Formats: sequence, structure tokens, C-alpha cells
Amino acid sequence: MKPIRIVNVPDLSPGNAFVDLPDVNGRSLEWIGHSGLPASSLERIVRRPRLSRYRAAWQAAGDAREADLVISHLPRMTAAVEHAARLRGRRAPHLAFSFNFTDLPEGRDLARMRNAFARVERFAVYSRYEAGLYPQLFDLPADRFSAIMWAQQAPPTDQSAIVPDGPYVVAIGGEGRDYAAIVAAARARPDLQWLAIARPNAALDAPPANLAVRFNLPAALTWGIAQRAAAVFVPLKTDTTCCGHITIASTQLLGLPLVTTRSQATAEYVDATPGTTVVEPGDVDALANAAALAIASAEPGALPRSALESIKAQYSKDGWARFVSDFIRQNAL
Repeated sequence: MKPIRIVNVPDLSPGNAFVDLPDVNGRSLEWIGHSGLPASSLERIVRRPRLSRYRAAWQAAGDAREADLVISHLPRMTAAVEHAARLRGRRAPHLAFSFNFTDLPEGRDLARMRNAFARVERFAVYSRYEAGLYPQLFDLPADRFSAIMWAQQAPPTDQSAIVPDGPYVVAIGGEGRDYAAIVAAARARPDLQWLAIARPNAALDAPPANLAVRFNLPAALTWGIAQRAAAVFVPLKTDTTCCGHITIASTQLLGLPLVTTRSQATAEYVDATPGTTVVEPGDVDALANAAALAIASAEPGALPRSALESIKAQYSKDGWARFVSDFIRQNAL
């Protein structure tokens, strides 16, 4: 029996199969991968426009002429694939996965995306809030959007990095983060030790003496530092910031205490989750108090085994596999 051919094209990761799904209804799957990661010296040098994204989209659109489905990852790759498919004259049913924005498009960018997304059959987003937000923004039917949980395993850890002497808390992440609030909380509690692991951020250019800053650390070192902290902080900018899911999930999967700001886009990740403290966005006093309470605990307690098992099940990729399998049944069988 002929296999189901799937063109898979992520923007920021390799193009190999991202779910464990050997077959659907007895038909095997053949994955054809392309990636928006730079693949040549020219693509590494020229960052704007992202040559690697448009090269991968063009390749994917070409392969789509003989494929059953296309799966793209991240909105700008989805848009690039749709524009390339129109230029090449043929397309396959299209699933937009990891459909998530740090900052919402405006003006010409928004108009271009509305045009590109008009023919996409399905969008997978990581929160119920986004499942309601994007249909309105892009003028699309709400039933094309499905909210699924982010999925991953516990991240690797490496505890070889030097950390502050004594107890400390650590803020982690790059997208949609309110590091100005962390700086203010550190200044409010100079008796506490703070650490931030971020991307270059103007708010962290002149930190107080009790706030150590590290930029762009490898993931394993980051999580090795987090394992020795009294708590991990995920400070989001607003109550509608659609970021932080990976950091929240990684913290929970490692069984670490978590402090995060309330956001409609992360509610299903933190509500009623053991070991999690939620504060209001921009509440410097609440952040400072949460740090003091965490550091006052001599040894952060590990989450109960039953809670960790529940967290692992919540972030299992089985949910992704079921979702992709359903899309295949509806569009390729």
C-alpha cells in the first residue's frame, strides 16, 4: 500500500518527523523534511530577509506537488510556504503547527499573513486563549484552530556551571519576559541573591549587585543552574503574553518550584499545578515576596511522585500524535 507522504517544514529546528506515528489506519508514513535553519554560509550571513526560511518554504512547496500533506511550524514559515505554493501552482492540505506569536503582526505584515493563512486547513495552538485570539485577528473560522498542550520531556541538565554561594532564585527565558520587574524586585530585596538567564535585554544592562546575569547559555547548563535554585521565575509582560510554555513545562517536569505571572495563555499550564505560585503581571512586591519565601525554605521540597507522573502525562507527545493522526484521517485518507 502506498505510504502517506508528509512534507514537514519547521522554521527553527531540523525537518525530521516530530511525532512517533509509524502509520495511520494501516498506511505507513513517509516524512520529507526541510528546515528553516541556515544551511549555507550565505544563509548564515544574511539574516534579513531570512533566506533559509524562504529556501525551505520553496523546497517544501515543490515537494508538496507529489505529497499528501504539508505540516509547517511557526507562523512565518506557514506564511512563506503558502506564498511559495501559490507561486508554484499546487498545494497539499496544510497543517500549521506551533502557531504562536510573541508579538502580534500589524499593518502590512498582518495583511500579508491574513492573505497567506486563508487556505490553511488547520492551526494547532498551545492555549485556549490563542484558539480564540487568532481567528479574530486573521479573520478565519474559529473551527480551524485547535488548542493542544505543548509537549516535551524533562530537559537535560548539566550542573558544571558556577552558581552564587548560598540560596538564590533564577529567572529564565527570552520571549515576552518582563525583566524590568525582576530588576526592580532584586533592588527591593538586596538581601536576596537573584540570577537571570536570558537573551540580551536592555532591562538587564545595569543590574543591581545582587542580580547576576547570564546570556544565551546552553539549555543543559541553564537547567543545571535551575536545579540548584530555590525557585524558577517566569516573569511575563502582560496577562495576554503568549510565551513561557517551554520554560514552565521544563520547570515542572524537573519538579522545581515555579513562580510565574498570570497570563491567559498559560492558565492551563499553571492552574492547580503543585509547586507553582502565580502573581499578577508587573507586581514587583509579589515577585520579591515570592523570592523571599522560596529562599527561606532551606531545601525546596520535591513534588510528590503522583504529581510528577501527572505532569509527565500532561506534556506527553502522545497528544500531538493523536492530533496529527486525526488530521491525516480527515485530509489524506
